[in-house]
Amino acid sequence: MNVSDQLLDKYFKNKCTPEEKLAVESYLREIDELPDHLAPKEEWDDAEDFPMSYEKSDLMFEKIKRQTLGKKNKNLWLKITSIAATILVIAGISFYFLQTPALKQQVARITLDKVKKINEINWKSIVNYTDKIQEIILPDQSTVKIYPGAEIRYAMPFVSKKREIFLKGKSYFQVTKDKKHPFVVYAKGVSTTALGTSFTIIANTKSKIIEVQLHTGKVWVKDIDSVGKNAMFSKILLPGNALVFNRIENKVKVEKQNIIIVKNRKSELIFTQAPLVDVLTKLEQHYKIKIKYNAEDLSVISFTGTLNLNQTVNKILTELTELNKLKQEKIAEGYLIKK
Repeated sequence: MNVSDQLLDKYFKNKCTPEEKLAVESYLREIDELPDHLAPKEEWDDAEDFPMSYEKSDLMFEKIKRQTLGKKNKNLWLKITSIAATILVIAGISFYFLQTPALKQQVARITLDKVKKINEINWKSIVNYTDKIQEIILPDQSTVKIYPGAEIRYAMPFVSKKREIFLKGKSYFQVTKDKKHPFVVYAKGVSTTALGTSFTIIANTKSKIIEVQLHTGKVWVKDIDSVGKNAMFSKILLPGNALVFNRIENKVKVEKQNIIIVKNRKSELIFTQAPLVDVLTKLEQHYKIKIKYNAEDLSVISFTGTLNLNQTVNKILTELTELNKLKQEKIAEGYLIKK
């Protein structure tokens, strides 16, 4: 489209069609200055206000300066200054409106970044890469024994509405009582909820089985992986119960498990078919010592009997190791039990 003087005149009076406007703006970007005959002062005095870009306002302002430079009429200069100020104000308003979408986008990005930061979750992950059980204390003072190859993960801060743990592998939990904040462990699509108790969960990555063993207190175990359906199972376990769930076959069973029985007497501990690992844990707590061992070496060993706590821990450990054909060794940290 050819850009004539008439078209330029229409453009500066804001009477162009959208197509004509695009053609004129393209033309203005390519030229250095407007023709001298295009914008006489009288037309500027009668022109209506309308938004324009800095580019156009600068061209017009230069034209006005050339037509008025050298005239000594004070009133004329005042009028020119007034017109120039008006043009700059209009240009400023135009620039503001042109920039508003970009500013809004920038504000939106900043707001979105703030929301993302608020919604960010800081996770703490603990993986046992060793061949021995690792014991850690959670922020709520609950105790977790992480078996070799296992991982626990939880959000920080830990205590919110719930105390939630995500488990891979096998871990033993001794939960600090807190009725206001249920303790929940998630493993392989199964949740185990306790208020204050002790239990073991076995959820090995390569296995199709998940097992929850309750030692003391009560826990609520349910399937949470059946999205949009009723839970396949929801069970309350009592001390000595073990829930075994096969997700591939969709079969669940609750069976009686070996438990620790402790009589209310400070001088002795009575066990009935208790895992040897649990027996050693009780001895560690009572004598406030460290007993190290390879979890796999003791995984199939249980103990039934009474331990007299008036005896030294060395004597008790000697009896336990001789009975199960194990070896005991005194080390700097405490004791070492091995095959």
